[in-house]
Amino acid sequence: MGTIETKKFKTGVFAVPPILFLIVIGPAEVTFLMVLAATFLGLREFYNLSVPKINGVERFVGIGLALFLSFMIPTRGMAAVGPFLVLILLFLSVLFMGTSKDLSSAIPCLGITVLGILYVGFLLSHVSLIRMMPEGKVWVLFLIAAVWAGDVSAFLSGSFFGRHKLYPKISPNKTFEGLAGAIAGSVIVASAFGRFFIPRLGIGPSVLLGLGLGIFGQLGDFTESMFKRSGHVKDSGSLIPGHGGMLDRLDSFLFTAPFLYCALLYFLKEPS
Repeated sequence: MGTIETKKFKTGVFAVPPILFLIVIGPAEVTFLMVLAATFLGLREFYNLSVPKINGVERFVGIGLALFLSFMIPTRGMAAVGPFLVLILLFLSVLFMGTSKDLSSAIPCLGITVLGILYVGFLLSHVSLIRMMPEGKVWVLFLIAAVWAGDVSAFLSGSFFGRHKLYPKISPNKTFEGLAGAIAGSVIVASAFGRFFIPRLGIGPSVLLGLGLGIFGQLGDFTESMFKRSGHVKDSGSLIPGHGGMLDRLDSFLFTAPFLYCALLYFLKEPS
């Protein structure tokens, strides 16, 4: 086992069990705080790689607005998102008018600031929404299990069977075989998890959820890879030994969490 693989193994052994333990024994507020912490760390990395020259004030305000959005959605509901987005655009427009030394950069910096708020703050807040649903703890574990299974299966199938490049422009190491393995891994684990822990869900919905989580997980991975290629970096950060930054660990959850939340509203007919 190489140095990088050793670091990944050690990090997984020491980091994953405490996270799962806190989710299992803790109330919804614990998951909520974990989401806020992940939002802060992930968005800081996003701004570092996308707009490294942005002013400290603008960066601080962007992270603060994302945290407030992540706090507001599970406490106030999705109906409050629309008005708040209007206020975000208005507030940031005024802020950049006063702080931008070179107005030629105002549009890209303002756009990237808003993108970060939505990409990390808005999307990740759906984990908190899932946790607040009936049996939310089980559904958060379902999400984690299926997404991680997809990531591990993608790595293994790509390493052993990968022959055909999927999209070298974005990620030169990803293959069609790895993509197929990711989707298969998510479907298998989602079906098994549903069978043992959520039997009322049924095999059909479990397979469909696993299929969606596998696909959206890989889309999330590719999206973050696109941002990293744009920023000319290999990893979003170095926070997690052997795994890169927080955003590298969050990427597969950013689109899967909204997908699962919306799917549960349909399958379970739960109020938002």
